[in-house]
Amino acid sequence: MTTRGWKNGWYVVPMEVTFRDIDYFGHVNNAVYFSYFEWARTQLWFELTGSRQPGDLGFIVARAECDFRQQIGMEEIDVRVRIAEMRNTSMDFVSEIWKDNGRQLAATGKVVVVLFDWKTGTKMPIPDALRKKFDELQS
Repeated sequence: MTTRGWKNGWYVVPMEVTFRDIDYFGHVNNAVYFSYFEWARTQLWFELTGSRQPGDLGFIVARAECDFRQQIGMEEIDVRVRIAEMRNTSMDFVSEIWKDNGRQLAATGKVVVVLFDWKTGTKMPIPDALRKKFDELQS
């Protein structure tokens, strides 16, 4: 199994598909792909911020999309995620799911998030420190 961490500009999160992710047809249900993207995105966020608490997720999802390319069964997968673009208050997380030891691309996705202040209930600008930390970790 792949090791979690940075590889070729992507933050890689290895996972094992569990029985509960499989539908009647014996493959991962389409909705579950978004859970895989979510887990990898959360792990990258924790890497960027140094936090490990769910309450420290300082963003909300504004849009999510997925292109399904290959079926996934009960197997090991790698979910790769990176930030493609940062704007004033939002950023794009792009993801890929690879199977067969990184030989088959199973899905690609993009999730747009908006940084959010949970206390005030308003969006907030992306701090320069977060931009800098991402640049340092990605290189």
